[in-house]
Amino acid sequence: MANSSKNKGDRFEREAVPVLVDLLPEFALPKSMRHLGAGRAEDVGDLYVLADAAVQVKAWKEMGAGIRAAAAGAVIQAGHGDKDIALGMVPILGARKDQVRWLACVTPGRWPVPVEPVADFAMVSKALKWVRADEAPHGFRAWDRLERIGLLAGTGEPTLIAPIEAWAAAYRQAHAVVLRAAA
Repeated sequence: MANSSKNKGDRFEREAVPVLVDLLPEFALPKSMRHLGAGRAEDVGDLYVLADAAVQVKAWKEMGAGIRAAAAGAVIQAGHGDKDIALGMVPILGARKDQVRWLACVTPGRWPVPVEPVADFAMVSKALKWVRADEAPHGFRAWDRLERIGLLAGTGEPTLIAPIEAWAAAYRQAHAVVLRAAA
């Protein structure tokens, strides 16, 4: 009998590859794919997409635990693979094509460039509602997806969360700084 949790995880890992490739085509490795043999003792990440980044994908029903586990797991995997960057990716189940579909989950201090979150949250449900909101209620500001970086505090380890587009923009910005310094 097949393991439905493993199949679900594998499916979302496969879905995450083209998301990163499409957002960062100039940095994507030529044969981007999911790493095989996930879960080994010296796991270096779920995805083989960016040369300097360990990517941990979590598709858990309990979003708060998945967010924190993805961020923490990416840090451990970055250490195993001698990678500078650690990215957790969590899909928002049930999101439509035009909505925020993937969250970037990163431990504080590990965002690709220095950043101050624009909002703090103690509750996962409020953080998710804010991160997903492309339109704000009457009288409130709707943050652009690239600015929508929040800190999920509350119980558990603090974690930065944002639409994956915000993380990709920061990754590109970090590499532009490196390229300018080398020139």
